[in-house]
Amino acid sequence: MTQILTSPGALFASLPDPDARLFVQLLGRPDGRDMLYRISGKVLNHVRGNAYGDAFPHGATLFGVEGFNIRRLAADPGTGDLHLLSREIVFYTDPKTGTPLTSWTNPLDGRTRPLPPIANDHVDSRYRVRDGVLYGLFGPAQVPLGDSVTPARLHDSLVWTVDAPPLYSLAERYRIDDDFGLANRTYAAWELFDFLVDRREAEARATVGGAIPHGAMRIVNCWTRACPYIPAMAIAEAEAHGNLVYHARSWTLDAFTDLEPWLRDAVNERFPLYAAAPDAPSAAPNDTTWTAFHARELAPRGISWRAWCAESAC
Repeated sequence: MTQILTSPGALFASLPDPDARLFVQLLGRPDGRDMLYRISGKVLNHVRGNAYGDAFPHGATLFGVEGFNIRRLAADPGTGDLHLLSREIVFYTDPKTGTPLTSWTNPLDGRTRPLPPIANDHVDSRYRVRDGVLYGLFGPAQVPLGDSVTPARLHDSLVWTVDAPPLYSLAERYRIDDDFGLANRTYAAWELFDFLVDRREAEARATVGGAIPHGAMRIVNCWTRACPYIPAMAIAEAEAHGNLVYHARSWTLDAFTDLEPWLRDAVNERFPLYAAAPDAPSAAPNDTTWTAFHARELAPRGISWRAWCAESAC
């Protein structure tokens, strides 16, 4: 049976804590319409001891990243559950020209291979409002968010910080029997976020006379990710001397139509699914670069990541 979701406005309005109401607006629009985080930044090379020398130097900017996460909040009637439904597409770009890349030459083996964008079809999370308290739902666990919804007050900014250390086995979580060259066959990374809202924007969003705020709250987000070299780079973490560092910022937009024409056109022409947020939550675990690569590049051909590295060339 298809899950029927409704506007999140009533759940949002039932939260007595103004900080909790602001926190919900970090997630999405209380009016239930699509909101975007427009993402822009770069991907840096971290190499222990500069082990590869000038061929693949520590500190080099390998790629730019340009894209967005498009998201929608929806309520599950009768449960108090609040779903954050999102998908994201981010193009790797030439760090000098800004042109989207479709291939990349690995300087360690001299081979040029396809370079797909980050294209995660569903990145969902779930919350619950019960007796005026906001909870995060993590599998069967219901965790009160408590102080997590309370921002730091720094000059004229309100700042929420989220530090997440993803750690999982692809075999156990996704039933993918491929080590991808990961150390201990385990994905381990850091995702570090700071969400900044101007005090005057927060005050304006909090004094709306009980009405549901319209549009997206004006938010600037700083994002850092430290992770293994992505699968398309064909560098096994277990044998490598380094990793990637993503350093980007993002900002909210009200709608897909607010994107720059080049980015909007690229999505409409090649990835039209990403022009809107999902309509319903997925039963599967959230997509990642590794699972998307397996689904699009490996599974259709029935080959392993190491076989793809050996065979694939542009």
